[in-house]
Amino acid sequence: MKRFGTEYLILLLITGVIIANGGDANRNYPSIFQAWNGIENRPDEDELHRLVRHDLAFAHPYTLLRISWNISEEQPYSGLATDLNPNQLPVARERKQELFSLNPNLLLLVEIRYRDAKYLSRQNEAHVENWWEVGFYPPDSPYWLKGSNGKPVIGWGEDTNGNGKIDENDTILHYLIDFTNPEAQDLIVNQAVALDKSNLFDGIMLDWWNEDYATSPTGVDDWSDTILTPEAESEARLSILRKIREQVEDDFLILVNANMRQIPKSAPEVNGTFMECYKQEHDRGYSLDQILQIEETLLWAEQHLREPRINCLEGWRVVTNYTGDLNTRIAERNSEENQQWMRMITTLSLTHSDGYVLFADDNAIPAADHLHNWYEFWDANLGQANQEKATQYQGIQGFFIREFENGWVVYNRSGTKQTVTFDVPVISINSSERQLHHQISDFDGEIFLKTGTD
Repeated sequence: MKRFGTEYLILLLITGVIIANGGDANRNYPSIFQAWNGIENRPDEDELHRLVRHDLAFAHPYTLLRISWNISEEQPYSGLATDLNPNQLPVARERKQELFSLNPNLLLLVEIRYRDAKYLSRQNEAHVENWWEVGFYPPDSPYWLKGSNGKPVIGWGEDTNGNGKIDENDTILHYLIDFTNPEAQDLIVNQAVALDKSNLFDGIMLDWWNEDYATSPTGVDDWSDTILTPEAESEARLSILRKIREQVEDDFLILVNANMRQIPKSAPEVNGTFMECYKQEHDRGYSLDQILQIEETLLWAEQHLREPRINCLEGWRVVTNYTGDLNTRIAERNSEENQQWMRMITTLSLTHSDGYVLFADDNAIPAADHLHNWYEFWDANLGQANQEKATQYQGIQGFFIREFENGWVVYNRSGTKQTVTFDVPVISINSSERQLHHQISDFDGEIFLKTGTD
């Protein structure tokens, strides 16, 4: 875990300054990020110390800094709020100082909802226990996207009964927002501007980012027809991006969830892509074709997106017990198979980017998405990279090596086991062996530290 420099910490405490944009000049690799939900296998650590293990995190502002959008009993809809709760600012500033004292490189991004959000009908609103438990917008708001029947359309849910589809027996989480509406766009932009001016957060994350097809299906399990055209959605997304860029500081970060797709139209305005790497079957890993697509998109993003770049690669684990409890989830993440996938995804990120990486649960399972274990593999201190990305070892196709200040990262998807040889003995993080020659299985990876490096 990285520590704040003593002199800099004293300066912060004396001046009371909160720096919104964390720097990464001293960021060590591997560099892990948190997507909404956090670590589950460190029960002896409190939530704050689990959070600062990561170098980037995105979530609701309250999750990060214990500050919410400025809502009240008179105006309880968070989608209409355009500033943060001023009464919570002292707590948020104190928490940020504490986070930065433990990890000065931590970047905090707030998710702004624009494609879907919580919806409650007037009838359901009347039965909420607390006034703040209402939907994102009022039930009759023009910002909800309506179907042919004039009713809001389901945008997302969880398959809680495990039947492979989302229906009335499952948990419906969100309904679609009409983000082509100029007034809805202005609310989205105003929230981004408020976050920028708060000096608490480094930027925002926008989910469901797509330049290839529409994301407004008429039914959550039927994408054969959409309410909005791909052209209308793309134009609206680009409009939102450009409006935000016009009103925020140049160093305000924008991360978008484009999965494994390239986003050339958005590239000038976007600092990073959240590569939430979807796979069809939760009980299997990734195919070679998927891995090749991940590599291609990651390298593209490293070259074409706006600087500073904050590309985030997330791989999903293999799930055996679909409805497993906490202990089952922790154990499955530590299986030999998942440990190998974790090493592969981590070393793919390290050899092909200067970004962030995460290995987490498959979104298909009923538990909260993106929960994960912290792996000792991630505790390696590689320092900064000093070799080009995607360098093949001795010209072997699919076998990559990258040197860092304190060691090397090797990633293998060549189709067969490979051997890497060093000039001096190095220590394998996975096996703890110190030797000249190390073997790497196919679809695996390893970190090697130079002798005398912690």
